[in-house]
Amino acid sequence: MRYSLLAGGKRLRPILAILAYEAAGGLAYEEIMPAACALEYVHTFTLIHDDLPAMDNDDYRRGKLSNHKKFGEGMAILAGDGLMIDGLGLVCHSGAPCKYVVRALKEFTEILGSSGVTLGQADDLYGGEANAKFLRHIHMRKTALFISFSIRIGAILGRAEEATLSELHRAGVLAGMGFQIMDDILDVRSSLKDLGKTPGKDSEDNKLTYPSVYGLEYSERMAKGYARRAKRIFSNLGEKWNTLSLFTDHLVMRNK
Repeated sequence: MRYSLLAGGKRLRPILAILAYEAAGGLAYEEIMPAACALEYVHTFTLIHDDLPAMDNDDYRRGKLSNHKKFGEGMAILAGDGLMIDGLGLVCHSGAPCKYVVRALKEFTEILGSSGVTLGQADDLYGGEANAKFLRHIHMRKTALFISFSIRIGAILGRAEEATLSELHRAGVLAGMGFQIMDDILDVRSSLKDLGKTPGKDSEDNKLTYPSVYGLEYSERMAKGYARRAKRIFSNLGEKWNTLSLFTDHLVMRNK
């Protein structure tokens, strides 16, 4: 568990949660830090299981051997399971009032379950119609909803109003879609050193991606378009949300 959790990575989801918590007016970091760490625990769980031979079968992650290459498949499965369960448990250690913690935990399980990340991975693994609608469905479930929730959990624990939470969901989904499209692009453009995982795997495995459907140039325009729409929503929420608007550029227009 420690091997994969401490292997590096961008820590984007915890950062999003902390920025949203601060923007919502949260002041006590003992309320948000357990939840922020929980996001990274659970994200790392998804990466470990993604890399397994039965899934995406990747030998590298975050510039190191993937967990199953280092410790074997059985231990990798257990490490992923442990990170997921411990991550959900961490949310319960938030110092926020109970009703906000319960809501955060409820939404977390929904994002991970059979209508969220699990469904997205299943559809990515077993495929469906090779069209833009199905591609968007996969990216929405595997990535965009989790990015959106990373923002929402911070705002929930920061006591944001319902109308704000609704707008943050919209902005987060848009930013998450842009993030995943850029991830598809980087799989084509980047090296193992820059990417931290084996490049070209999507094409090699005949995975449905935005570059395979739209081409690189148009995919990049789409990613930028999603980012612009997300930033517009953040800006409309007021000046205190500008940090998330600025971070959207980092989220989408990155090189690794």
